[in-house]
Amino acid sequence: MVLLQIVAVAAVYVAYRVVWSYIENRRFEQFAEQHGCQKARDLTEGWLASFRKIRRMLNVKKSGEDFIDDIFALDFEDVSTVQRKGFEGSMMLTTIEPANLQAFLATQFDEFETGKQRYLQLAPILGRSIFTSDGAFWAHSRALFRPQFSRDNIDDLEATEKAAKALVTAVGPANSTGWTRNVDLSPMFFNFTLDTASEFLFGESAESQAAMMAAENGQNSGAVGGAQFRRDFELVGEQMISRIRLFSLYWMSDSFEFRRATGRVKAFTEKYVQAALNTTNAGKVEGKKETLLSRLATETRNAEELSTYPSSVVKRNGHAPSNVLTGNQTLAILFAGRDTTASLLGWSFWRLSLHPEIVEKLRSVILSDFPDDQPITFAALKDCRYLRHFINEVLRLHPTVPLNGRTAMKNTTLPVGGGADEKSPVAIRKGQAIGFSVYLMHRRKDLWGEDALDFRPERWEQKIPAWQFLPFLGGPRVCIGQQFALVEASYLIVRLLQRYDKIEPVDMALMKKGRKGLGL
Repeated sequence: MVLLQIVAVAAVYVAYRVVWSYIENRRFEQFAEQHGCQKARDLTEGWLASFRKIRRMLNVKKSGEDFIDDIFALDFEDVSTVQRKGFEGSMMLTTIEPANLQAFLATQFDEFETGKQRYLQLAPILGRSIFTSDGAFWAHSRALFRPQFSRDNIDDLEATEKAAKALVTAVGPANSTGWTRNVDLSPMFFNFTLDTASEFLFGESAESQAAMMAAENGQNSGAVGGAQFRRDFELVGEQMISRIRLFSLYWMSDSFEFRRATGRVKAFTEKYVQAALNTTNAGKVEGKKETLLSRLATETRNAEELSTYPSSVVKRNGHAPSNVLTGNQTLAILFAGRDTTASLLGWSFWRLSLHPEIVEKLRSVILSDFPDDQPITFAALKDCRYLRHFINEVLRLHPTVPLNGRTAMKNTTLPVGGGADEKSPVAIRKGQAIGFSVYLMHRRKDLWGEDALDFRPERWEQKIPAWQFLPFLGGPRVCIGQQFALVEASYLIVRLLQRYDKIEPVDMALMKKGRKGLGL
């Protein structure tokens, strides 16, 4: 009897779900018809082809394939907006169309969010923070950070100068031939940005450049960060990128090693967070100048103010303690400040090593605009036009966040991408995931000309339409640290080109594969 009741209840539930799904689908179809929508090209494959593609995504480090160029880009050979059904049955739309990006980033901003998937992808390390939240929590976080990224704070370049000197020391002196030793610049750039970001956040540099140099010499530098922290930070960063690439299958990119590294990184940050919380009193910070962490600590001492943090701590205590909230926000900025700027620097010097004529031109401009006996300022860096054009071209071909996504908060539309000519609007279902790639959009020949794949800073002498160049995105969620990143990268480029007149790749075969190990 009980079994029959269970079967009956199950049958009723299944029938209910079928009927409700039919009603929802019909309503959505009517919504699409009312708005003149047509479907984007459907690239749904069989489960076997999908499985093979996922396996390729997971094995890119072993295979040497590039995730975007060799896998993702194949969807956009002759189209700018496509849709594909996932394993779980949901339909995901991906686009590289400027009008669509403008819609969900700006003109229809309130209809889209970063969504639950973004939170789940990054939650192991960032928890609830500015990069994994929406709504009131995100708005509060952005308002909290904005003053710290003011021009006055960014123009305080003492820590940047210190980190630049440490990098030059790490490169070492020239030998009798006039060249330095062969140098892998990539880890040095990551150290540089970690040191400047930690100084900006904590008021104390991680001294990771010094730690790496000491480790290479078999010494213990006693630096704040140390070799273990640098390794953990690198591993966690790579794993987060992998989780983002896999979209809803993020959970397939996980390991005990990743979880252990995450715990150690959080422990490293916690001591600074706790110190900041202990020294804040009635909104005032004792001691040295205010840092982003001290501002966060002041604002989040009242934990209930930001009590939307979804963790087991909340379930036990009813709210998120201020050290958890502050730690998440701090790590979010630390990762963003380190990885994106280091990536920009890596690709900048990769390009310089391949284009000696650009090195000569850029160095000539820098020596003219930045005499050795004068300090480098925010204003001077912004006024150096060819340096700006060079960095814009690096960001066009090598944007620091090449893939991104949004989720629809309601049934809505995107302006183009539907029909055979892609000129009709596309209907987007509530909860549907939208993927987009500024990397591929920046390389479209119909937008940038037949020389779209050529590195040519001079193209920036002409006005470029705003929504086809989005290295820092746009709209209300435009990167709050944009100017900080540009100033840090520009400063180091100036310092290195003041000192070195030539840059050559150590291994051209590696350079052609896009690696960033360069010789100065």
